[in-house]
Amino acid sequence: MIRTLRLLPLAAAALLALRVDAQKRQPLPEPSFTLKGTLVLPVPVGIPLFNDLTESVGGFDLCAQYPFWKGLGVGVGGRATWFGLEERSFAPQNISGEIVRATWFGKLQWEKYTGGRTFIELAGKAGVSDYHYTSSGVGERRTVKASGLHWGGQFTFYLHATDNLAFGVQVGYEQDAQTMSPDKFALETFPGRTVQTEGPPFGFLTVGLGFSTRFRKSADRGEW
Repeated sequence: MIRTLRLLPLAAAALLALRVDAQKRQPLPEPSFTLKGTLVLPVPVGIPLFNDLTESVGGFDLCAQYPFWKGLGVGVGGRATWFGLEERSFAPQNISGEIVRATWFGKLQWEKYTGGRTFIELAGKAGVSDYHYTSSGVGERRTVKASGLHWGGQFTFYLHATDNLAFGVQVGYEQDAQTMSPDKFALETFPGRTVQTEGPPFGFLTVGLGFSTRFRKSADRGEW
């Protein structure tokens, strides 16, 4: 009996060693398709004319991506952003309207886990932004369309809510090759301003809250 009791700690230690060794030899999770979305607030940077004439309403983006090697991955997505016109900034002209930006981009990202339930993402984007300048007040309501090259970078910190769903906080910077000029609002000049054209580029600091959902079986429960 005493000999058996002496063997129990040795057996327990052996089982623990086997379990740790098995955990070390477990394969890494297979790459999986991921869908990410972010609510963002763009803050104009270095473009005082744009900042004076508009107010940021917000934006939303979606991106589908796939990791292929050691946290590196590629993706494609789009972002819609809205800016309202500051009517008082056009006085004595009575101008109202909005600026809508539709951005289409390709994405290269790198992800790394910083803990059991947290991970970070560093990403770069490049694509095209389509601007729709809609205004009324001088004649009928009109829309002027313009496009420019787009690029940007962002950092996101994610925390898992479930095995396949995480929520994160994002900061980034992006630029568009675009100009702000009076003709986009059916004006010859911006009233009371010495600067009549500003561009390119449009630069924006972005702050957002997002989600990341992976389409794979749960590692803990074997479920999707």
